[in-house]
Amino acid sequence: PARPGAESAESADRPSDRSQRSMAAAAGPKTLSMEEVARHNTKEDCWVVLYGKAYDLTKFGKVHPGGAALIFDNAGKDATALFDPIHPKDIMDKLLKPSLTMGVVDPATIKPEHVAKPPEPKKPAPKKKKQEDVAAAGEEAIEEFVKPPLAAMLNTFDFESVARETMEPQAWGYYSSGGDDEITLRDN
Repeated sequence: PARPGAESAESADRPSDRSQRSMAAAAGPKTLSMEEVARHNTKEDCWVVLYGKAYDLTKFGKVHPGGAALIFDNAGKDATALFDPIHPKDIMDKLLKPSLTMGVVDPATIKPEHVAKPPEPKKPAPKKKKQEDVAAAGEEAIEEFVKPPLAAMLNTFDFESVARETMEPQAWGYYSSGGDDEITLRDN
């Protein structure tokens, strides 16, 4: 006789148990093709891929702290390259309801035209003109920004001054607004 509470080998592998395990395994994240995501490319139906996951950002785009255009201009695209320099990798999973994660995108289906391109980097500051050339031409001298050595930066003001000169304008706008702590977003 079997011990109370013990299962026999045949009862542990009944068809109903196998089908329940199969359904649980199938309930994992849905796999999407990039072509499917690309069909959701309007303000009224906006999916964006970040780090291989597709998110429905239709409603969130309207309240995005950086502006709706940043979201809607990249509808139906993989915007990871734009997102990554400014946001923490896990922020979407923290801020959005799980129901807005549409699924995982099959990387084999992502083509170059599906990837959002970051804006061209800003051109370096013009080279400093020689004083004698400036005096001869009657122009004002333009000085090139030179990043000071780390040991020369003593306080946060020094770091902020260097960051303002070296960061991309969009990233500088985000960080200088205090947006990296997400306190304003959570409190609203």
